[in-house]
Amino acid sequence: MRANANLSSSRALVAVMFLALLLPCSAKELPATAGLPDETGEIFTVGKITVDKRARTVRFPATVNMAEGVLEYLLVTDKGKTHESLLATAVSPYQLNIAMLLLGARPTPEITDLPPEQLTAGTLKSAPELAGDNADIFISWKHGGEQRKVRAEEWIDSLAAKAPMTVGPWIYTGSAIYQKRFLAQEEGSIVALVTDPAALINNPRPSNRDDTNWSARKDKIPATGTPVEIIFQLLSNPPTSQPAK
Repeated sequence: MRANANLSSSRALVAVMFLALLLPCSAKELPATAGLPDETGEIFTVGKITVDKRARTVRFPATVNMAEGVLEYLLVTDKGKTHESLLATAVSPYQLNIAMLLLGARPTPEITDLPPEQLTAGTLKSAPELAGDNADIFISWKHGGEQRKVRAEEWIDSLAAKAPMTVGPWIYTGSAIYQKRFLAQEEGSIVALVTDPAALINNPRPSNRDDTNWSARKDKIPATGTPVEIIFQLLSNPPTSQPAK
């Protein structure tokens, strides 16, 4: 049975990887590489990303990019909008999307209108409602030899509410394709706090259209440059984006 499970998992992996290669990427972006599954057929790698099908998680390295200040993003690539993101990673959004597809996330949608490069109060107000799959986000790091793990929400404050971000799932929207351009890869946007169709994951909470609302909780966050591990866990029952306040 184990041999059959490994064979089935390997075939599924090859099939999804083949489909994923059809996704547009920049000329400099190499196709994602996948490691063979472990003996259970449930755990394998996509580049520097570890995929666990049983736990429905992807894990990958990042660093603390900002320990204080107003934020528009939880996570971007090191070539993305790092001046307004809590975390940064060298991992490719293209490969992350492949990893999430392997867990069963919805395919990346095509769009007819290019989102604005710069998010402003005006563009956020008219941004379309986004839909997708529920996903939890966790952050793990070492502190004094001890391994710690928190939900991503614990590192973010809502200035309007004068309280920490409410605990709950995010929306895996999967970014978008516009004229054969995979926008998350092009812009380096992975997890957005304000509505951004280019990001892989979006925030469904109230004030998700206010680019001045979210702030780093500096008393909870380790020093800038601290290595961390990001964990996305794909869930069920897609949430509905809540109206802005």
